[in-house]
Amino acid sequence: MRLLGRIAGHAWQQTFTEGLSDGVRVLVGGSRMLGEHGALARLFAIPAFARLMAAQRQTDAAFFASHRHFLSRGLAMSTRIACALDHFRFEQARLAPEALPALHGEGLCLWSHPAGYQIRLRSNASKRHEGPLSLVLLGAADTLHELSFAWVSASRLGPEAGHGPLLLATRNQSLRADAPAMERFRADFPQNAPSYFVLAALHGLVQAFGQQRIAGVRDCRQIAYEPAHASSFRNSYDDFWAGFGGRPIGRHAMEMPVPAVVKPIERVPAKHRARARQRREHWRQLAEAAQAALSPYVRH
Repeated sequence: MRLLGRIAGHAWQQTFTEGLSDGVRVLVGGSRMLGEHGALARLFAIPAFARLMAAQRQTDAAFFASHRHFLSRGLAMSTRIACALDHFRFEQARLAPEALPALHGEGLCLWSHPAGYQIRLRSNASKRHEGPLSLVLLGAADTLHELSFAWVSASRLGPEAGHGPLLLATRNQSLRADAPAMERFRADFPQNAPSYFVLAALHGLVQAFGQQRIAGVRDCRQIAYEPAHASSFRNSYDDFWAGFGGRPIGRHAMEMPVPAVVKPIERVPAKHRARARQRREHWRQLAEAAQAALSPYVRH
């Protein structure tokens, strides 16, 4: 009854903020998870999930069912349930309990810079259907870039994806390019971009878990995809992943190696090599810092 009350409360809140149709979807989706699937009971039986819901009482516990999409467009309900269970079972098995309070609050700091920049790993709340965890690049009071992800069983992405846990990056979004905070970043880090910094930190995060690959959602499968903005989505997803060695694995994702595959420095035009080396040095330092910061919280 407590879970049903929580679902009803969130449905009312969603109705008030987003409209009746969204509120009904939350109520129906959440009730379905309580009934025929029993997914919420299985999720709450995972301590990592139960602690998250206790820390964020106003959030939607049935996020994987109450939104139109979860992680990637077109996933069957059974796969959505399985992916949610995959993620929180991974958190429970591989993250030390002392990491969770930080994740559910301000986040774990994986990298910082004297100019006022930080990259933090933290749990999502209102956007959890885009991935339960996010890496965020902060500059003063601004979020310059956010990359959300979930740990899923690779086989759920198709037979080409293999087996075992695989990090699936689901949201890759920057502040608008003309924002003053972005101009400051470009002045502090010439010839670089917030998205590169966050991806480098993600590589370090994955290496802390001893893994050698990640996956990124395909552009047309991203849950906010709109055909009218197809080129923008292609730049932020498929083209971005391909630039770091990405290759398609099934309909939903592209697989990338960790560390990233980049063009050999000898193939970069001579006049650009100094800048390329500087960029790559930043990425190396970021990945190493993220790996070192997270490693004490990883259980093997």
